[in-house]
Amino acid sequence: MVTIKNKYVLLAAGCWLVGIVLLLIGAWARNNQLPSAGLLLTTGILGQAAGFGFLGFAIMQAVFRKK
Repeated sequence: MVTIKNKYVLLAAGCWLVGIVLLLIGAWARNNQLPSAGLLLTTGILGQAAGFGFLGFAIMQAVFRKK
């Protein structure tokens, strides 16, 4: 059974990895001067930020649930 905090850690890892992939694709698109490069780079950075946010939320949940 997956607990709530583990779901957030998995969501954080997924967002972070998708952000890395989008950044790599955006860098390739920028190198080839494609018009979608800016959108891909921005979305990749936002994906990574969301991943770190979910990770921080999961850590805070673990800290405040300890007795």
